[in-house]
Amino acid sequence: MRILLSKKSRELLFNKLKEEYNVKNLKELSKNIKVPFKTLQKWRYGELYLPDKLIGTKESSLEIIDKKEDNWGAKKGGIIGGKKSSLNLIKKLGKEKYSQVMKNRGKKIKNTIWKRYKKEEVLSLIKLGKLRKREEMCKSLELSHESFFTNNKIALDTSKVNWSRVDKKKELILPEKMSKELAEEIGIHLGDGCLSLGKNYFSAKGTNLEVEYYQNYIKSLYKKLYNLNLNVKQFDSVSGFEIYSKGLFEFKNKVLGIPYGEKVERIEIPKEILDSKNKEIYRACIRGIFDTDGCIYLSKEDTYPVLSITIKSKKLIDQLEDMLKKLGFLPTKYKWSLYLNGVILLKKWVNEINSNNPIKKEQLEEAIKVVDL
Repeated sequence: MRILLSKKSRELLFNKLKEEYNVKNLKELSKNIKVPFKTLQKWRYGELYLPDKLIGTKESSLEIIDKKEDNWGAKKGGIIGGKKSSLNLIKKLGKEKYSQVMKNRGKKIKNTIWKRYKKEEVLSLIKLGKLRKREEMCKSLELSHESFFTNNKIALDTSKVNWSRVDKKKELILPEKMSKELAEEIGIHLGDGCLSLGKNYFSAKGTNLEVEYYQNYIKSLYKKLYNLNLNVKQFDSVSGFEIYSKGLFEFKNKVLGIPYGEKVERIEIPKEILDSKNKEIYRACIRGIFDTDGCIYLSKEDTYPVLSITIKSKKLIDQLEDMLKKLGFLPTKYKWSLYLNGVILLKKWVNEINSNNPIKKEQLEEAIKVVDL
């Protein structure tokens, strides 16, 4: 197996190797491990994938970016050789004649396959092969980040939070550590929430179609986290709640670092979530964001599922992309949006993240039914 490490991990590995062999530089190390100096240099600076034997038992402390089979270079060489053959044939026949020859060859191969097998069976096998490849990519990506998740317990310092008399009367409580529930509530806030300095105002509002989500799920979540009895209301075109609480406002702003006022290009995933390095906490936060700012639809004649999240904050989108990759997803990013395309990612999402918003949950279930037909 050949491995590519991050810059910091390469530095850490080679420092450990120098200590292990009691040498001062790469030249001395190359003599000790009997590897050409130039090859060792390329391993050190990430120009070549290095053999996993070089890492040994140190893998758990290193960040692996990519893995490849030992013979991947030979495969690559075969591709390059094929390209050279094609170029020689183009020179000999000319572009137009070469194109016609290749077209005829393709037709002959295709017709032979169609005669031997049913067209539907072949297309089904091609699709199945692509799905398996995508599934393997997800598993490989998740496996490469397995050592990243260390499940850190993150304590929250609420000592500087000021409480109003109303907070004390309502018996407001504030979480003392990061949890799945708090991570999901933060995700909901980043999507639908609003903090305003005037009167320590906080609100979260979705569409009027989401009143069930607010009434049945979010209300109980806030009771569990903050001991708050939310008054969920329907406004002109939205439904949700509004709270005036100094304690809650300062907890969100001072402890979690969520800004008040305009959210565009200012919001990001709190450090306390990222530092937890906990899969369940990551998934819960992503779920909260998806339930408020995500959607699912079917494209390509209503058979190809696409999940998307759109938030006008480049920093937050970049963070979400990184979190999803570490969880083994393959997101596609475009401006302020992330997309998860295809059956494999849909099923992985439903199994690992899913939704607590009844509308989104129903859409996910319907999409699964369509792609399973």
